[in-house]
Amino acid sequence: MKISPFEMYRADQRLIERREFLKYGTAALAAASLGLPARAQSRPLTLANFGGEIVKAQTEAYAKPYTAKTGVEVLVDGGSPLPGRIKTMVESGNVVWDICEGDGFSAIDLGRQGLLNAIDYSIVDKASIRPGFIYPFGVHTYGYSYVIAYDKTKFGDHVPTIQDFFDTAKFPGKRSLWKYQLGASEYCLLAEGLTPAEIYKMDVNEHITKALAKAKSLGDDIIYWDSGSDSQQMFLDEEVVIAVIWSSRAQLLERETGGRVTWTWDKGMFCPGAHLIPKGTPYPEEAQKFVNFMLTPDRQLVALDLGGQGPSNPAAVPLMNAEQKRLDPGAPENFAKQFVRDEQWYADNFDKVSAVWFEGISN
Repeated sequence: MKISPFEMYRADQRLIERREFLKYGTAALAAASLGLPARAQSRPLTLANFGGEIVKAQTEAYAKPYTAKTGVEVLVDGGSPLPGRIKTMVESGNVVWDICEGDGFSAIDLGRQGLLNAIDYSIVDKASIRPGFIYPFGVHTYGYSYVIAYDKTKFGDHVPTIQDFFDTAKFPGKRSLWKYQLGASEYCLLAEGLTPAEIYKMDVNEHITKALAKAKSLGDDIIYWDSGSDSQQMFLDEEVVIAVIWSSRAQLLERETGGRVTWTWDKGMFCPGAHLIPKGTPYPEEAQKFVNFMLTPDRQLVALDLGGQGPSNPAAVPLMNAEQKRLDPGAPENFAKQFVRDEQWYADNFDKVSAVWFEGISN
């Protein structure tokens, strides 16, 4: 029987998830030996994110000040809380992550599977969340975007469009999209002249078929990034001249390259990052209180400065300086240039479209 590339990938991921769950679960439990928090928890309240600089950013922005305010010890764990890992943890009955970073569509999908605690909006302040992004099983705590990042030495003063992304005759060089579809298929279809509304209303099979055909039209000039660090390294090594990547990575690249690599908010895809509370956490009420604390405007600005995560609380905008407004994907002037990812569409279709995309680019 032939095993497809995507099936092999998912099988590998399941093995990794089990191993890393055991590894990070053990680490989280072992951390309790460092000392009990004031409220006599058996281990620290644990916030899981996707690692790298965001561990430090969320420690400084949220964990340390929350401990100072309440006496509750908070551990930030860069264990990458992918939906499959959350599912494995909850179903095993050994919940060691009390708050997990995710997306709006993950909140919808995992919530309807019964894997998350409902958000208690008597504890979490709805008024502190960007309007239109209220989820029953997750709190929109930050924003990020998929943006067109580019090497200015290859484009001069010209700010490239999505059409330029596919014009290798006018702007030669390698291009890059995400290997696992999210954000990639949208840009392929935008280049075909579709509007964001049309992209999410069209038949799902047509969506992914047309997107794949557009990506493959680049031939050998398209390569795919696997992780956020991978998307950065491609620019640092001057392997690509333009790519669709996360705005937080684009900001880091701008700093690391002295401005050689930058990005545009035009036709960016704004994504509502969220924090989820897995069912089975021994500290559900404390987790709700901590997530509410993450909506504090001045703390969200620290997360923006250190990790590129844009504030979700509209009250943070008047507190921003000019540079913070330039960097924030949700700042009104930046937000107006973008379209918003359809979270319900992804909750309903992500597994299917990502599988077809991965198969398509692997063959």
